[in-house]
Order: sequence, then C-alpha cells, then structure tokens
Amino acid sequence: MSNIDFDTKKAAHYEDLARKAVFGYDQLFIMALSLLAEKQNESANVLIAGCGTGMELITFGNLMPNWRLTGVDPSEEMIKRSKVNIDIHGLSDRVTLHHGFVESLPKEEKYDAATLIFVLRFITEGRKKLSLFQDIAKRLRTGAKLILIDQYSDSNIEHFEYMSKAWRNFMKLSGVPSELVLKIAVQAIGKSFFTESGIQKLLTEAGFSNANRFYNSFMHGGWVVQKI
Repeated sequence: MSNIDFDTKKAAHYEDLARKAVFGYDQLFIMALSLLAEKQNESANVLIAGCGTGMELITFGNLMPNWRLTGVDPSEEMIKRSKVNIDIHGLSDRVTLHHGFVESLPKEEKYDAATLIFVLRFITEGRKKLSLFQDIAKRLRTGAKLILIDQYSDSNIEHFEYMSKAWRNFMKLSGVPSELVLKIAVQAIGKSFFTESGIQKLLTEAGFSNANRFYNSFMHGGWVVQKI
C-alpha cells in the first residue's frame, strides 16, 4: 500500500473542512467513545488507525485517564500535527505514535478496541480495504470492538441523487466554497464510496461480526463491529 500524504496547507485546514462537510463531526468522537467505554476509570489498550491530526487521541486521552493509545498514520505531516496536539494536552505519556501502516505494527501486541474514522475514503480498491480490516483484526483481542465511520451510499438506490445534492447544499451552507464542494463530491462519489452491504461483506471476511450502524448523515455512516 502506497503512502498517503498531506502537504502542510492541506493538513492545517483538514479539521476545519471536516467540520463543514460532516454533520456532527466533533460529536462523532464522543459517540465512538461511548460505544467503546462502559466505565471512565477502566483500563484499555486502544488502536487508532489513521489518527490524522489526533482528534480521537485527544478526545479519548482526555476523557479516559487509564487508556493507553496507539495512533497510526501514513502521513508524516499528520503525525507531526498529532504530536503537537498530544503534547499540548499533556498526553504524551499514554500515547504512542507510529508513522506507517497498521500492517507494520507488532503482531504480538493486542488491543482492546480500535477505530477507523474517515480513512477508507483514501483507499479506492476493495481488496486494500479488506487487507486493512484484516491487519486490524489480527491485532485485536477476541470480542474487541472496531468503530468504523466514513462516507458511503449506493448510486443504484432511488434517493441517492437527492441525498447527494442535499450533502452538497449542506457543505455550501456551512461555508465551503462552491468549487471545493464540487471537487469533494466528485472525488468522493467517483473513487471511494462504498455500499453498506459491500463493506459489511468485507468486514465479515476479515473476521468481524455484529455490525450495527449507529450514525447516519447524508452520505456518511458509522458502524460498530466485533472481532470474532
């Protein structure tokens, strides 16, 4: 799998754009945490695949004082930004950052939970999506939960065009420039959208079960699944 990278300018504006393109963006990380944690003082070793600028690391680290977190990202610029944010929040003693892919993490270390939030959009091939799911599954304990959030839909369903237009309108009303809205929509629909049934099939093949959708907004969805 080739490196996925962001230049300094793109990385700097990533969170701002995400908030304008995804309804409830900041609350999604609290939702993910709510699905993974029963008690605030419990201990856990959690994998954040595609940690980006560190939103999960900061949210989980601040709210779960006994969690150890490993953030993985193939973008060096994103890892740098995660490091800055982690240091600002005083979490460096409980957070490990890894520049690379999940497949390069030690197989012997097992995690109690994992997240994969807005990562699949950068992976266009189904077999590479499956490979990522398998790499995560190999590093999870039996029964561990994986939170998956990303853009999805099915161009063959009746309301696809309606929801697609609504999503573009949402971005415009949120302040995203019209030319950027079109670029985002074209790239998303043309390259990385997946269907719910398609992604659940890959998750099952990778060793996950009990997929439950907990979030849906325009062209975005969130699922929690369990390692068999």
